[in-house]
Order: sequence, then C-alpha cells, then structure tokens
Amino acid sequence: MKKFYVIVCLILAVSCAYLGKSREEWIKNAQNETLYVRIDGVDNAAHKKLVFIQHGLASNMEHQAVQAAKKAFLDSNYTVVTFDDRYSLGKSGNEVEFVSLESFEKDLETVISWAKKQSFYSEPFALVGHSLGGASVLQYGADHPKQVSLLVPITPVISGELWEKSCMTNMEEFCKAWQQHGSFEYIDQKNQKKAIIPYKVVTESKSFNAYTLAPKITAKTLVIAGEKDIVIGTDEVKNLTTKLSKNSKAVVISGSGHNFENRQNQADLYKAIKGFIR
Repeated sequence: MKKFYVIVCLILAVSCAYLGKSREEWIKNAQNETLYVRIDGVDNAAHKKLVFIQHGLASNMEHQAVQAAKKAFLDSNYTVVTFDDRYSLGKSGNEVEFVSLESFEKDLETVISWAKKQSFYSEPFALVGHSLGGASVLQYGADHPKQVSLLVPITPVISGELWEKSCMTNMEEFCKAWQQHGSFEYIDQKNQKKAIIPYKVVTESKSFNAYTLAPKITAKTLVIAGEKDIVIGTDEVKNLTTKLSKNSKAVVISGSGHNFENRQNQADLYKAIKGFIR
C-alpha cells in the first residue's frame, strides 16, 4: 500500500506528464463574457467517455482536487474538460466579488452547451465538482438526469444554511466578522492573487439544498468528504448518500481538510475516484 501512495504522489507531482492530446479554448456565454476551457485526452474521444470538472470558490482549474480528479479520469480513458469560472482566480477573470452559486451553475451550462457542438462530445457524461462546484454539479445532475451517468461531488456545499452553520461552529470569530463586514480579502498563497469574497455567496446559497435535489439524481454518485474539513461539515456530506439512489457511496478522505492540501490527501482522493470509475 505504501508503494502505491509513493507512485501516485510521483504521478501527481509531475502534474500529469502524459495527458494525451490537449487543447485550449476561449468561449463566450450569452452575455458575450469569456470563459477559459481546457480539453485533455482529446484522443480518447473514440471511447465516448467524457467528464466535466468544476473547481470551487476563489479557485481555478489548477486546484489540487481538480487535478487529482482529472488524472483519475484520464487514466480511465476519458476526455476531460476543465474550465475557469468567470468569477474566480483563473484565466477567465478575477472579479470574485460577483460570484454566486447561480454564476457557477450558468458557467457549467455554458461549457456543456459549447461542448455539445464539439467532435469529442458524448453523453451520458460524468460530472465532478469541488466545494461550490460540487453544489453546481449536483444541481445539473438533478436538472438533467438523462445526460449524467457519473457524479462526483467533492466536499460539496450541501446547502447555504448548513454552510453557514459549519462556518459559525468551526470558525465563529472569522465568520461573524465576514458576515458583519459583508466580505473578506482572500489571498491565494500559490500565486499571491487577491480576491474579495462576499458573504452573500453564502446567503444566496440558502435557496439550494442538495438533500431536496437528491431524489431527482439518477447518476451513480460518489460523495467525497474530508475527515478534518471545517468548511463543509463531514457528516452533512456523508448524509447526502442516504438521500441518493442505492448506487451511490460516500468516501471520507482520512486526515484531509477541505482542500486536500498534502500529497497523501491527493493520492487518497485519486485512488477513491479511480476505484469508483473502475
């Protein structure tokens, strides 16, 4: 088992040295706003296996959870589509203060609508989302059950109410200040980019509830929680499987926080997703 983790860590460390054929695209939504999209494993299209992966709040497609999931699907002969949301810290834009769960949902819809016109497109497809992206892919899976065959929400927002509860329970001083001031300044330590994160992203998410959506989701679903996640409640994420169909399961990544910070966390995440696909 130790040897397996070493091998996976080395794979992730070189950032997927072999990805198959890849391409980059700049696409437009209905409001003529631009999104940056990357397609890896284009030469896997003949397998007719496609996955869309959406990052989380104040993040981008280079996030370690996204990369671990991408590697797992590429190793399973999928064509993988990742993208930077408009209001993120990626190439699509940095105006995070305008973010909402609705903007995430619309960006996912924009990318899928664009992909439907591409030669690599096939359905049903798989959806993966981290954190706020996890809520977004759950919503899409409920709204379009026939299009989605596999669903992997990773430490997803379950509801705005539970998000706020977890924040106030685990980070009371910070969350009260965030709520009182209406926003806080976040600094991405990797690239030193700054973002203003509004509290309204939490309050506006109160209209979303994954437990209510669950009966509408027919896709085989893997729900992933972090054992030490203080952003989204671990038990609340695990409980989602009790609302989903019988072909769903939950995995808790031992020792991991919300963002799968270390190599062991990432290796465990890769293993869980790869095993689920297989």
